[in-house]
Amino acid sequence: MPDAASLPIHVAKFGGTSVGTPERVQGVVDLATSTAPDHRRIVVSSAFGGVTDRLLAAIDAAKARTGEHQPILNEVRQRHAEALAVLASEDEQPVLTAELDALWTAVRELLDGVYLLRACDRRFQDAIVSAGERASVPLVAAAFRSAGHSAVALDARDLIRTDDAFGEATVDFETTGRLIREAFAAIPPGTLAVVTGFIATTPEGVTTTLGRSGSDYTATILAGALRATECVIWTDVDGVLSADPRVVPEAFSLPHLSYEEAAELAHFGAKVLHPRTMRPLQREGIPLIIKNTLNPDAAGTMIGPEREATDGRIKAVTAVRGAALVRLAGAGVLGAPDLTARAFATLADARMDVQLIAQASSEGSLCFAVKETVADEAVRLLNHEFRRECERGDLHGVEAETGAAVVAAVGDFMRDAPGLAGKMFATLGRAHVNVRAIAQGASEHNISAVVADADAPQAMRALHETFALRRTRAHVFVIGAGTLGRKVLDLLDQQAPLLREAHRLNLRLVGVADSRRMVFDEAGMPPAETANRLSERDAAELDAVINRLTAARLERLIVVDATPSAAVAARHPDLLRAGIAVVTPNKAATSVDAASWQAAQQAAQQGEAPYLYETTVGAGLGLVATVRDLVRTGDTIHRIEGVLSGTLAFVFNALRDGASFSEAVGLARAHGYTEPDPRDDLSGRDVARKLATLARELGLPTDPAHAAVESLVPEPLRGVPLAAFLLRLPEFDAVWEERLAGGEHQYVARLDAEGTIHAGVEGVLGDSPLHGLRGPALVVAFHTARYAPEPLVIRGPGASADVTAAVLLADIVRAAEAMR
Repeated sequence: MPDAASLPIHVAKFGGTSVGTPERVQGVVDLATSTAPDHRRIVVSSAFGGVTDRLLAAIDAAKARTGEHQPILNEVRQRHAEALAVLASEDEQPVLTAELDALWTAVRELLDGVYLLRACDRRFQDAIVSAGERASVPLVAAAFRSAGHSAVALDARDLIRTDDAFGEATVDFETTGRLIREAFAAIPPGTLAVVTGFIATTPEGVTTTLGRSGSDYTATILAGALRATECVIWTDVDGVLSADPRVVPEAFSLPHLSYEEAAELAHFGAKVLHPRTMRPLQREGIPLIIKNTLNPDAAGTMIGPEREATDGRIKAVTAVRGAALVRLAGAGVLGAPDLTARAFATLADARMDVQLIAQASSEGSLCFAVKETVADEAVRLLNHEFRRECERGDLHGVEAETGAAVVAAVGDFMRDAPGLAGKMFATLGRAHVNVRAIAQGASEHNISAVVADADAPQAMRALHETFALRRTRAHVFVIGAGTLGRKVLDLLDQQAPLLREAHRLNLRLVGVADSRRMVFDEAGMPPAETANRLSERDAAELDAVINRLTAARLERLIVVDATPSAAVAARHPDLLRAGIAVVTPNKAATSVDAASWQAAQQAAQQGEAPYLYETTVGAGLGLVATVRDLVRTGDTIHRIEGVLSGTLAFVFNALRDGASFSEAVGLARAHGYTEPDPRDDLSGRDVARKLATLARELGLPTDPAHAAVESLVPEPLRGVPLAAFLLRLPEFDAVWEERLAGGEHQYVARLDAEGTIHAGVEGVLGDSPLHGLRGPALVVAFHTARYAPEPLVIRGPGASADVTAAVLLADIVRAAEAMR
């Protein structure tokens, strides 16, 4: 048999979920005995899942004298009796039954004492809750033996010495190390040791507990004292996650963390770890591995001394909820030169944990975060400590602001990353999260901020998206669920995964509205299905939609107005002023007078929100962007001319190919190229509106109502019903046949440098850039100082639902990128 000292040691800890049922305990046996075969194995076990909470509930019931403490204890006792019958061999069951009976009798006596006193101090509480581990470990050890493995149960109270700070005792590592080494030297190397987690004793033999995640701490204490090769914490998640998955559903397992990063995460509330857990391992450089009992093949998280060579990025985001911000303010420098030292000595004497510190350089202002439950006591103690300074006026007093949370971004080499803190607070600002205090100091592992507790989930999600996932997140709301709106939703559904993975842009649909109803969900919804959910929703008028959007506290909110509604267009300034981007093909938005147009532009500037209406001019040709680029790069535009109506281009191309005027209009209508009433296209007013939009991009105060536009609607048919118009239109075919004889014609629109617009039917020569169009195509020529004598010509298809939807999605992407 090999010498015990010659075998490397492997320590594994199994939490309450891992030993929650007899079947899971048997799974632990299989897992522990198949791991590290050439090692001495030590297993640390928590209480069965939920038992500690039930024992605390029994204490509360006893203090309140509800009479429920005994039924709760009987429930816990019965659960262990049932587990014993499954896990232990028949030979062992009588001995183990007697052992557990004695334990439960002692616990019952303690609870009866609590009942009589109506009080339970921390010493009594430790004695009662320690029963969970003291009951589970003998059964876990019996399960190993029943499976044919040599195993012994060890009570950690014989191994770990602490002070008498009951509830979260401090370990005496020198004495503890000696006791552990002596105890394990006496155990045969082939015998597996199962040790109680969480519990310890004072030098006088009084039971103590090690606080939250105390069983993890037990495991690392053992590993450090015995210089184990590794310590594995088996839990119910796939390692240390980048955020709390209950708050951030996209949280993922981190493959590697340094001790320092893990300690920061633990300090700021990561549930898997406790800040003290790593300390016993650091001196010896022992790796700590976090793995999932329910998914043992997952890689988990390796925590160790090695630090990844990163560019100083944030890996994870966490938060301490239920905090309060305590402030000391006043001149302070002369009156209390040792202000900081005295403040923290006062809190340390009261055993109050300070979660964050922020201090002005003069010491004239100091604030720190503590648990909300101790805030009033902290204020009382500090007011007493600084009573003389307050009387002299050196300090204005001490106050606490409750309802806070400390949000922390954790990583490595962070102080060497320029702009990281600025980017973090810009991210919080875009998410509409107000920062009450900040702290970074000399740490290269975290940047912390105090925010309202209600804002903590929003802050965590925004920071996680930006830093841990390295993505830009934008929220999209579509107004209009007709043909175009549904095309946008379908395209968003198709392209969102590619944008998310390849371009690091997460477009999240948060709602859709039509003229009667609205569906809204900040968590996001599948684009392909959302429009169909409108029928299930209550009525929502336009005011309700706008109010819901302007009240939403979502970063990068982009509204797509996919309607032709003038009422919706009139509300664009309200959205823009609230910092909400607007993307739209709505012609009503660009048909307004100069004053209304300027008001919308000013609202966009005030709200720092993009206002994109590319699809209102030239479909997907990018005419608005072209004008902006020419102006911004110093070019001078002398004239813009072109065929700007796909409908009219189709009509004149059909006429050129031999159709009559009425037939050409009928074909355009049959292909869906016209408005429901073709006269809206034939009037030429839409062409004037498009050129007016481009003129306004040039800074010209052009009003489309004042454009010189030739209408193609015969005068006698302008006021008749649509049916009569269509019936009588052939009466004018001969007029058009005569007018268009002798060459190609198009409906040409021109904008000059003074902002004057002319539009009408013209002959088009063969050397003209406007010659040779097919179907509903568009062509625009920009005559500029730079593009001379040959103009810049842009040619392409006219509008269709598919093209318009694609350009709208492109504008959504541009808006999101502009809001970085």
